[in-house]
Amino acid sequence: MSLKASDHFLAIWRRALNQPSLDTLSPELISKWAAERGLTGAVTEERDVGRFRKTNSIVLNLGADKGCFPKIPSHGDPNWESRRKAAEHAASLWHKMEWFSPFWVPRDQVNKLLAGAEYCSKEQAITLFDYHTSTIYTLSYQAVCIDQIMTQARCLRNFCPIAREADLAFYSGYRASCISALIPAIEGGLTQIVSQAKSDEPINQKVQRVVDRAIQTAARQHFEQMWVPQEYMTKEYLLGQNDIIFAFETYRRWLSDSFFRKTGEYDGATWLNRHLFAHGQGSNWQQSANFCRLIVALATLGMIESWHDETFDVDIFFPEMTDGSKLLWQQALLRGEIQLHVGLTEQATYQAHGRLVPEMPTDNGVLLRKAILSEDCINDLVRPLREAGWRVDVGEPDERALFVTVEASSDEETFSVALLYSCATDNTIYRKLEESCEAILYRGAPYHQNQYAYGIKVHVGPVTGWQPRHSPARARRQTY
Repeated sequence: MSLKASDHFLAIWRRALNQPSLDTLSPELISKWAAERGLTGAVTEERDVGRFRKTNSIVLNLGADKGCFPKIPSHGDPNWESRRKAAEHAASLWHKMEWFSPFWVPRDQVNKLLAGAEYCSKEQAITLFDYHTSTIYTLSYQAVCIDQIMTQARCLRNFCPIAREADLAFYSGYRASCISALIPAIEGGLTQIVSQAKSDEPINQKVQRVVDRAIQTAARQHFEQMWVPQEYMTKEYLLGQNDIIFAFETYRRWLSDSFFRKTGEYDGATWLNRHLFAHGQGSNWQQSANFCRLIVALATLGMIESWHDETFDVDIFFPEMTDGSKLLWQQALLRGEIQLHVGLTEQATYQAHGRLVPEMPTDNGVLLRKAILSEDCINDLVRPLREAGWRVDVGEPDERALFVTVEASSDEETFSVALLYSCATDNTIYRKLEESCEAILYRGAPYHQNQYAYGIKVHVGPVTGWQPRHSPARARRQTY
């Protein structure tokens, strides 16, 4: 844009502001004002301008340069106010989930995330977020982020080998270590984006500088690279008008209000905070869901860099998976399968000694115990009961997956049986189950049973050595 053209456009805009209403602007009026300034050959037209939500404007075309003169004010228009209010509400929901408006996620999935966070607490919103994103940020999705998106970003290239190794190590069971390896990469990436002269700036200034410049690029694209009054180029005006700017701004808010929030000020529930991690203020940042968050956050930083630098190397559309991403995905799947077999072997080894596998920061063993307990319950308890003629209702394992209860019934009789994960279970659990169960059974062989099941008056023993009595109906048929 030539300086002389921008001066003419600014003068015409100031004249437009003196009109009773911007709505009175017309192509003929703008053409007249342009002619009075000696601008010959100018072409004017009235049309809607904008990449997403559009602004009705008069466009003045000087050939090499174009000026855009909106016909609605930058604040106060009812339609704009409505869109702005809706955008701020959506931003507040992303804040509740400690996240940002995501790229590369279908709109219907985004709507589910927002709807889930609408009427619940912050903790419930994050739980629902983790549930929904478990089917979005899958292993294959993460592989594409690492192998195809992060590698396109100048600021992340040094971190790509770390991200790749972390991905494989995460699914090999070393989850806390992988999360800790990626947390510093976000700050490192931001430092790579800013110029060398600005590398010593405080981190929050880097965040503002990087995101502001990306938003300026998006604003120019929104208005088709035309001159437009500065008040329409701000994030305040465009937050509800442009989805890319909305995503950039919510990413900024996530960095400032959550990830880089000062120690003592953070009040979130994911505990994904750079300072809490760096200063050892707790270990809750080790939640497994934070690994996916970090992979996606790093890929999004690559997107922001491409708009900051105006290279546009990272596409706003999610790329088709390449052979490299497929191999990384398959490698992670293989690591996960191997880890499952390792986990089963560890469980068997510890159970032989009457103990549970010790908890790790990102894995308390409950999911694996629940799966094992449920499978053995069906095979070793439910099937024999059904073969003996009983109707069977299986309960859910308790929250620590230490036991599950089963109710057997017929038209004439009902009784309950408990299955413990291990014989070496605290005596208080035995006593609690004794109140409602006819028998307390356990997986595996006896392990110092008298030390754990002392004082229990109902039958206690291995599930594989217990045979249920026949139901009354089955017993009568056998008698006849």
